[in-house]
Amino acid sequence: MQRLQRLLAGGLLLSSLSVSALAASTMPQVTRVPLIVPQLLSVVEQKKCVKETEHEFCAEIRIDLETTAVPWLDSILLARLDLSNDKSKEAATDIQAQLRLIEQQSIAWLAESYDEIKQGRQLAEPAIIAYEHQDSLRFIAQRNHLASFKQFSYAYSGGAHGMSNISYLLFDLNAQRQLLLADIVQQSADQKLLEKLRELYQEQYADYAETWLSENPAEQAETFLTDNFVFNDQGLTFSYPAYVLGPYSAGEVRLTLTYTELKDILKPEYLLD
Repeated sequence: MQRLQRLLAGGLLLSSLSVSALAASTMPQVTRVPLIVPQLLSVVEQKKCVKETEHEFCAEIRIDLETTAVPWLDSILLARLDLSNDKSKEAATDIQAQLRLIEQQSIAWLAESYDEIKQGRQLAEPAIIAYEHQDSLRFIAQRNHLASFKQFSYAYSGGAHGMSNISYLLFDLNAQRQLLLADIVQQSADQKLLEKLRELYQEQYADYAETWLSENPAEQAETFLTDNFVFNDQGLTFSYPAYVLGPYSAGEVRLTLTYTELKDILKPEYLLD
């Protein structure tokens, strides 16, 4: 009798384990969203000057970013700091290799810029010349599987002023890719979005709209429907650099549509509850 009880108990235990194993195998796999842990990394910070009695004429370069502790994302962010103009070449994906490449490019840029300054100062009528390059990538926020970043770039090579640019980036941490406007807008909602942005621009920047707004619908769509956008507490903000919708003195033109206004435009998963 005791032996029979032990066998039955063992059978029940095995049955229980089998059911548990079956349940575990049929349960849906939960995707674990990586957590962004930003850490500031100074990639390059160098300066070289032609020193004269009263003045300095310098070439200066500064590149930094906030790394994320998510390797594939750090690799994409570093690729945006590449100084090469040849975007057709295959980019390195190893982070350390990317850092070395950017450092090599920066050294070459500094040497070339310094030589041009030096040659310019040796002319019969010395040129007042300086060079500056800045590139900075910063983490903004994470909401579930969405992570936002801001890139500030600035270049100066003489003249009255340099040129700056602000780019906003949105990444899907589950899909491991950047999201563009087409990814977050409902099908066939482009025209509705264009109309709202155009009306908002004409309302908030009436003085500029008379000069800077094209009358061509296709050109309006190309201008307003940009991938340069960022989510915030108010809604979705679109950013346009100088000389796109206003003069240099206007700086960055920003247009924000609230989540209420975007209800029939954005895909439901991108609306803030």
